[in-house]
Amino acid sequence: MPIEGFDYKGFAAEMLRQLTEILTQPSSFAVPEAVTNEDKKFIVDIVKKFCLMSGEALYNDPNIKFNASQAQLIVQFIAEWTFHKSIDMIMGKVPIQSRPLILQRLAGEIFNTTKIAFIKNFPQDKLPQLVEEKVKMLYSDELAKLVKNGSMSEEQKQIALSASNLDAMAEKAQDAQMNENAAPKSENNTNTTQNDKKILKLVALAIILKNLPEQKANEILNVLDKNDVQHVINYMRTSNIEDKIDHRLIIKSLEEIKKIIPLPETANIQKALIKYRKLLKSTPPNILSNVAIKEREAVKDFILDLTYPAAETFSPMVIQSLVKSVEDKINDN
Repeated sequence: MPIEGFDYKGFAAEMLRQLTEILTQPSSFAVPEAVTNEDKKFIVDIVKKFCLMSGEALYNDPNIKFNASQAQLIVQFIAEWTFHKSIDMIMGKVPIQSRPLILQRLAGEIFNTTKIAFIKNFPQDKLPQLVEEKVKMLYSDELAKLVKNGSMSEEQKQIALSASNLDAMAEKAQDAQMNENAAPKSENNTNTTQNDKKILKLVALAIILKNLPEQKANEILNVLDKNDVQHVINYMRTSNIEDKIDHRLIIKSLEEIKKIIPLPETANIQKALIKYRKLLKSTPPNILSNVAIKEREAVKDFILDLTYPAAETFSPMVIQSLVKSVEDKINDN
């Protein structure tokens, strides 16, 4: 039976959109300058292939009972590690002809590891670390095979093993933050710095959300810009990311996070007002008039005018009280 709510083609398309965005940024922590346009095309093509293959296999497997979130996570692990190990092989100068097969074996290992983990109810918060360990072990084994068959020297193998795009991303984010004040100001430099600072903030936020109860973390994710949410989730699923960035920089970034997300109280009021305005839209005008007729002018406007600036007029506590009062009166009619 297909997995309900799992649109593997749509999810693969979203993974490719994010990947393309990362690869085409003028300056990106995730993509070293040595990566050529030909390399980028190879990465996009192979990530697309693996996303579709793994997604279709999960969707059509009659023997598994995963939900859409679990299936998406498996595909996402495959996409992310295919990207990172592609970069590692490029920087480590692994023979080009060997790369597709190594990536295929890594994708297969991730697919099987995560499937078994979900079947056995392995703790999901420990899954990223398990996947990373499996990837590193298999990658080392594959490079050893290349040494054995004469495709690489032992020295080349060590260089390839030491290449870690994941660690390099964290280091670049850290360096960018530390060098920000020393860098000469120009339009291009400013744009790059702003982008780098935002990435560091999202990483810092992800580290905090990893340690919150799932419901609370989801509440915060729900008020983020939709373009930032997936990046934060990706960072949350990166194992040991908190050990890869200086904690002083994390604290500094968290001090600026208010620019990215509203305060919890504000977020709750926004959600309450959205729900309230939906109720107003679905309520007949004559009922709204009956409810508003005896109210003072400001409250009448709150009931009859969908564009009324409630958050600027009333305190959060008053808004909560008014919303409940109006909802009760509508229901009584």
